[in-house]
Amino acid sequence: MNRILLFLPVLLCIGCTHVEKEPASPMRLWYSEPSNSSVPDVKDGWQNDPEWLKALLVGNGFIGAMVFGDVNMERIQLNEKSLWSGSPDDNNNPDAFASLGKIRELLFAGKYREATELTLKTQVCKGAGSGHGNGADVPFGCFQTLGDLWLNFGDSSEYSEYHRELNLDSGLVKISYSKNNVRFRREIFASYPDRALVIHLTADKEGALSFNSSLSRPERFEVSSEGDHLLMTGRLADGKGGERTTYAVRLKALSKGGKADCSDGILEISDASEVLLIMTASTDYRQDYPGYRGEDPLAGSLDQLNKASAYSYNELLKRHTDDYRSLYSKASLRLTNNNIDTIPTDIRLTRQKEGIDDLHLQEIYFQYGRYLLISSSRNGSLPANLQGMWANKIQTPWNCDYHTDINVR
Repeated sequence: MNRILLFLPVLLCIGCTHVEKEPASPMRLWYSEPSNSSVPDVKDGWQNDPEWLKALLVGNGFIGAMVFGDVNMERIQLNEKSLWSGSPDDNNNPDAFASLGKIRELLFAGKYREATELTLKTQVCKGAGSGHGNGADVPFGCFQTLGDLWLNFGDSSEYSEYHRELNLDSGLVKISYSKNNVRFRREIFASYPDRALVIHLTADKEGALSFNSSLSRPERFEVSSEGDHLLMTGRLADGKGGERTTYAVRLKALSKGGKADCSDGILEISDASEVLLIMTASTDYRQDYPGYRGEDPLAGSLDQLNKASAYSYNELLKRHTDDYRSLYSKASLRLTNNNIDTIPTDIRLTRQKEGIDDLHLQEIYFQYGRYLLISSSRNGSLPANLQGMWANKIQTPWNCDYHTDINVR
């Protein structure tokens, strides 16, 4: 009893609330320059793309996006968690189990070279297996990029007062800049309740928003106009000379003022003051067991688009933030009382490498890890893969698959 009383003051101190005189600044990653969308990705899946790595990411467990924030040509690289190439294949080695006894016998006898040779001969799968981590063109397959959403503003004039950030408190990417005496803003998030990528563009001058939207992919895609929205479809290789996984991506624009035209695979916005873009995506992968295929990506993506389009931007944002914060707000970390975040994240990282300890950077790092997990793995979706769900290649490193030494704990 006495021991319990001795520890009680400590427990009370831990549980008490510290009230700040002023609210803490948002937990965020922020930068004063965009990522350059004009730099093409390298095809080699084992090489990094520096500009892609600078992009800010959003995700809802199903759809992921890397937002470059470029002013004149915005690139939003897309992913859908179930977009895998390949097809079912029997790679079981019938000699594996029968050889275990002999391998153990050789090991116990100290004949390690012979044991190794027999292991390499019998304890491997038949056929191409995972392609040694390059499985895009074999039945094992790999996780692949869904493609890119492009916003071409057709204006290369100078801009100023640029700012982009990923607000970890709300799961929202914000971009702003001034050009031709107009302040432009973009807000992007991936909504779990509405299974959609939401992009909101505004200008503080009436009729100042004009741009073209398009969808593309490095291979295996077709883009068409379907009524008031764009539709991109395709089928991935099955690794046996045919095709297997099918997908569909839809993009719709709702504008205030101006004009929206969708024709010839281009969604054109002219002289608007506010534009809401909604993108949905689906594949024919079905998670319910048994059965590998069965979903209709055309119907699925259209149903998601129609449901999301029924809400205003403010309603979509509230549904997203309420859902996201129900998870994110469960944990916090405070290492500093400094409420003002005036140093861009890339500068903080450079200073940390130079040996300047940054407690606020550690706070950001802690919450960023939680943000990545919330964004890449939600109830009803596939587990996070080797890159969470953000990948810009056709052949992704190690196929972006699942490994018992990393993904399973």
